[in-house]
Amino acid sequence: MIFFKSKKKEVAGPPIELNAVGGDGPENQRREIAARQIEQIVPFKEMLYDALIKRADRVMLDYTRDAVAAQYMIDGLWHTIDPRDRATGDGMLAVLKTLTGMKVEERRARQEGKFQIEHEQTKAKFVGAVTCQGVKTGERVIIELAPKKRKDFKALDELGMREQMQLKLLEHMRAPQGIVLISAPPAHGFTTTWNVCLRSTDRMLRDFLGVEDKGKHETDVENINITTFDGAAGETPDTMLPKLMLTQPEVIVFSDLCNAATVNKLCEYANDPREGKLVIAGVRAQDACEALLRVLLLKASAKDFAKAIRAVLSVRLVRKLNDTCKQPYTPPLQLLNKLGIPQGRVKVLYKEWTPPPPPATPEEQKAERKRKAKLPPTACPLCEQEGPLCHGIGYRGRTGVFELLEVNDQIREALVKQPKLEVIRQLARAAGHRGLQEEGILLVAQGLTSLTELQRVLK
Repeated sequence: MIFFKSKKKEVAGPPIELNAVGGDGPENQRREIAARQIEQIVPFKEMLYDALIKRADRVMLDYTRDAVAAQYMIDGLWHTIDPRDRATGDGMLAVLKTLTGMKVEERRARQEGKFQIEHEQTKAKFVGAVTCQGVKTGERVIIELAPKKRKDFKALDELGMREQMQLKLLEHMRAPQGIVLISAPPAHGFTTTWNVCLRSTDRMLRDFLGVEDKGKHETDVENINITTFDGAAGETPDTMLPKLMLTQPEVIVFSDLCNAATVNKLCEYANDPREGKLVIAGVRAQDACEALLRVLLLKASAKDFAKAIRAVLSVRLVRKLNDTCKQPYTPPLQLLNKLGIPQGRVKVLYKEWTPPPPPATPEEQKAERKRKAKLPPTACPLCEQEGPLCHGIGYRGRTGVFELLEVNDQIREALVKQPKLEVIRQLARAAGHRGLQEEGILLVAQGLTSLTELQRVLK
């Protein structure tokens, strides 16, 4: 449950303006005027403003017979907020549908639309992408919130990757030939990692060819020309590759390996002794070892793939503890041993802020009120510290946990003769590979995240 900071309700509502988009000028103006005439526009604006203040990138409203349940997606997790009564919720939905040009009375069919939010003082703009869909219990509404000007990560260290790992990765990404895989589970930063890795390549010195499904756009990097295929229509990229290779690219970029024929073609290009190509490809997998087997599950040639593969980068996202209110504690020796942290190396670990027990007696409650009245106006009403607010969550922002598996001859042999997950993992550990858990423990030891959060992400 997210804690709210109480504030006075004003008739005009919070300092944001809602703008219609998608239609021509008169149509957008008509929608805006109609939406403003609905009484519940103020609670709707209050919800959106609250979501933006708390850095939510998604709002979900679930309409049932009697009420409207609501949640915010913040740093990859859903957080429940106060529900709305059905009358208020219906009015808020009428505002949203009117603003986006949807049919207000339609509660079953899927509808989609967009609108814009502009802060009246800062002029910051956000795009709201809306999906409404009837479900068994009533209707579900998803509002995706994104700044109109997104912050683009430029370098690998901005993602949280260790410098030593960066250097090793760049050796593979700038190699003359072979295959490098980049992997992540869904919603764990694949797109960002993919694009930053490609920006780190020598794409200004070599010719890059990119291929991806037009319905799954991932690559947005200068000097990489993208050719698309229509996977939804049954097209596969393997039929396109021979013609595309006539342009003589030195590096081939595939954001998603989709079938065996494509993998086999790419292995052929990567293994060519005279004109070998470097292939950078994406795979959706839980970790680096699993990514190798995901490729083999496509029924590609294990022998050719094992010969071509150089390395696998895998990423997971963990929430960062809020520096304003994270709480230190002395870890017991048994815990440090379990984590593999040498005794004396780390004196304290950190955990998320937790509220103290409430005052029990009237006298204690009175003293608590007096003490809080003396707090600076910029202090958090929950943890009472001054600094960036987490709104009672204990975390603010996310960072990447990375592992880089450099494939050796023993792993190559196992891919051909014994392609089993545990076998690959044992061989990787024997070669000194540090997996996601070991890399994540480094972040715990540094105080960037908590052990609880790391366990949640890796479970």
